[in-house]
Amino acid sequence: MARHCYGPGVSFHRHRFRWVMLGALWMVYFSFGLAVFSMAPLVETIREDLGISKGAMGTVLGAWPLVYLVAALPSGALVDRLGLRRSLGIATVLISASALLRPAAGSFIAMFGAVALFGLGGPLVSVGAPKLISVWFDQRERALAMGVTMTAPALGGVLPLVTANSVLMPAFDQSWRATLMVYALISAAVILIWLLVAAAADRIALGADRESDPAPGFSGAWELIGYRAVQIMLVLALGMFFFNHSLNGWLPTVIEDRGFSSSVAGYLAGAVTALGIFGALFGPRAIPEGSRITVLAAMFALLGVAAVLLNVDGKPATFVGLAIIGVSKGLAVPIALLVMMQLPGVAQRNMGAAGGLFFTAGEAGGVTGPILFGVLSDVGGSAAGLVLLAGVTMATALLALLLRVEMVRAASARE
Repeated sequence: MARHCYGPGVSFHRHRFRWVMLGALWMVYFSFGLAVFSMAPLVETIREDLGISKGAMGTVLGAWPLVYLVAALPSGALVDRLGLRRSLGIATVLISASALLRPAAGSFIAMFGAVALFGLGGPLVSVGAPKLISVWFDQRERALAMGVTMTAPALGGVLPLVTANSVLMPAFDQSWRATLMVYALISAAVILIWLLVAAAADRIALGADRESDPAPGFSGAWELIGYRAVQIMLVLALGMFFFNHSLNGWLPTVIEDRGFSSSVAGYLAGAVTALGIFGALFGPRAIPEGSRITVLAAMFALLGVAAVLLNVDGKPATFVGLAIIGVSKGLAVPIALLVMMQLPGVAQRNMGAAGGLFFTAGEAGGVTGPILFGVLSDVGGSAAGLVLLAGVTMATALLALLLRVEMVRAASARE
């Protein structure tokens, strides 16, 4: 791997500007999380105002994962070819456009389209983040950088969960449109932040934006699919995103179904996300490299237990289930991405392609999760959806154990 020098005695991965780049990436991912979670505490209010069913609202919540699913693999190739500055710049514009269009939506179709637009920008961030970390940080610092980055979408999610129903809705005379516009304006400000920092990076660390092989593209993705460990990881990502996206949109509603008010449900959902921040920040560094897959399996099993607890009568069971979800969700994605970097065939040159595959497979679950959860909730309430989530997470835990067996086998074969 090439290590360019940008000053006397300063190597590429040790360039101090890497922390500024990480901060700018953090802001982009914050905007990502804000767009994903901004509607969650307002689901019932928006649904009633637009006059649509829970199943239709689930379809709206699943709109961006549907587009994301199609766009993720091309996004991986795009990041490898365009470089980080332009690809993440495009992402911030698309995310902001999606956020700005949502308050103007007056029908199911308009809201579906506004949310779906996010699916074009989201994968550029998801793929670009591990790419930026692999380019700017060496192996010793990547777990820290990944953990810090993954706190951003969590904090972006906390903001609407704790402010929508308790602060902004009362301030704007219960207008969900004005509330969403506040969050949209924050996302729009991130465009300027990224462009300024990325432009400075071009001057300070010339060539950093192109620290990649422009060749992999789609061919790099097809090459990676040939590895069995990669195949298992892709199915594992599907199960993980199925669970995550189901609760990203429906968790406040689930909590309300347990007997809490909408404002308290928002605070509790925010607390769940806050716990995820601590998990993302401290977990990746604390877990030894050789134990990451085992920890993934344990987390998925615990998420299944948490889904069961949310179906048990009594608030103590609800609190325990929410705590498990918060810690486990925060750890799952950064650890899975670090494991992805270790898989056979994955290297810095094709990290964009690997990320594209990971998020393409994941969003297959991200699309179906919210929709199926909404449909089941129309039939049997949120309890029916939680039973489905428990089954999916237990199956994903078994897949993680299978991945560990495959990695041991691959390591033995290399020896």
